[in-house]
Amino acid sequence: MILPFGILACLIVIVLLGTLFLLYPVTRSQKVSTVPGLEPSSDSVGNIPDIQNAGSMTEFLDKLHKEFGPIASFWIEKEFTVSIASPELFKEVSHMFDKPVTLFKSLEPLIGSQSIQYKNGPEGQQLRKLHDRSYTQAKVVSQMALLQELAEEILKKWSKMAAAQEHVPLERHMSALVMKSHTRFAFGEYFKDEKALIAFRKDYDFCFRAMENALVEGPMKPGSDRDIRFKEGIQRLKNITREVIQRRKQEEISPEDHIFIDVLMENYTDEDMIFADVISYLTGGAHTTSFFMTWALYFLATHEDMQDKLYAEVTKYYKGGPITWDMIKNMTYLGNFMKETLRFSRLVPIAARVFSHDSQLGGHVIPKNTPIITSIGTLLSDKNLWKDPETFNPDRFNERPPPYAFEPFGFAGKRKCPGYRLSEIEANIFLVLTIKQFKVALVPGQVVKNLYGLVTKPADEIWLTVEERK
Repeated sequence: MILPFGILACLIVIVLLGTLFLLYPVTRSQKVSTVPGLEPSSDSVGNIPDIQNAGSMTEFLDKLHKEFGPIASFWIEKEFTVSIASPELFKEVSHMFDKPVTLFKSLEPLIGSQSIQYKNGPEGQQLRKLHDRSYTQAKVVSQMALLQELAEEILKKWSKMAAAQEHVPLERHMSALVMKSHTRFAFGEYFKDEKALIAFRKDYDFCFRAMENALVEGPMKPGSDRDIRFKEGIQRLKNITREVIQRRKQEEISPEDHIFIDVLMENYTDEDMIFADVISYLTGGAHTTSFFMTWALYFLATHEDMQDKLYAEVTKYYKGGPITWDMIKNMTYLGNFMKETLRFSRLVPIAARVFSHDSQLGGHVIPKNTPIITSIGTLLSDKNLWKDPETFNPDRFNERPPPYAFEPFGFAGKRKCPGYRLSEIEANIFLVLTIKQFKVALVPGQVVKNLYGLVTKPADEIWLTVEERK
């Protein structure tokens, strides 16, 4: 049976969180916390029916916090968990690095058992510092010319489509652009070869979809057609990664020009570990960035007045040629527009941490190993923090939000999304070039709905019309 995609996304999050709690058991009889919340609606599955009825984990948490306040509890099967949604509570957990590794355990066949997703404590912190060297502000800024070049390739295609009065499949194009940019940024010139990129993406997309299906339908049956294709796809992805490694070894690269794959090669002796983090960073970064850019273009297309205001600002600071970081920094309305895109779309609605010892949170005792959900999405639509939160209004960011009120890429324990600078700069470059060259509009008759999962995406493809500016 094929499930509607909205239910599929909801179940994926439920299964991930259900798996999460298997290694962090706190039975009802062991509950020692005074955190208010729901009693299980089912003896066997806890509050899963409530989550399903809400439509998604994000929408469930919205209702939970509306009823019980900024700290609330609920049950996944027979396991107890806590969700928080206030700047003050976010601050209390901001030092926490460790996260419940089983949150990603169901993705292990894809990302590998040695992924950084499963690293906590000193080992995880050391590896994270190592990886962050490849995603510093200076490193991303140094690659702005590459990001602009790839963006211009897509816009040349849009120009031809505009002349032919063809509609643009927004999500599909953003996904293709981001996969190309992230592989080039992190893994070098190997993926400059279009055939190599297509081969890599074909297997990656199939394996990722197969994992999504397995989360809902159960593990792939050994020896089944899907299981065979999945394993063959993973093997081809590993072979391509080995080819990338061999290519980089043959090149003379100065230390200041080292990229992500070089850092992994310097510090890992096991190629399976390299592959695990290659796929982990693509899984986390490419999907988030492509949907960030999709939402930004959607809001641009649906707010003509803002599009005109952005055009005036962009053409004031950008006359053509290379885009610089200083230009982008001067475009304050563009910056506010991108921040409001992140807030309004609730791009990454939930994250998770775990206490390794009994702790206090919001005046309540939290037993050790209790997973703590940081409900980022709920906070980004909180009427106590944002005036008219259901209105898309970039001007709200003329004033700085309270500390911890706006953390769209996460925040806790120096485990913020490692590629957030790449995501932001790439999105800004694409918006600048698009605004300068085109007027964009939504194809009439579309109803665009949010689909909440680990990343918030449109439920269906968004179609745009593009028109060359005079």
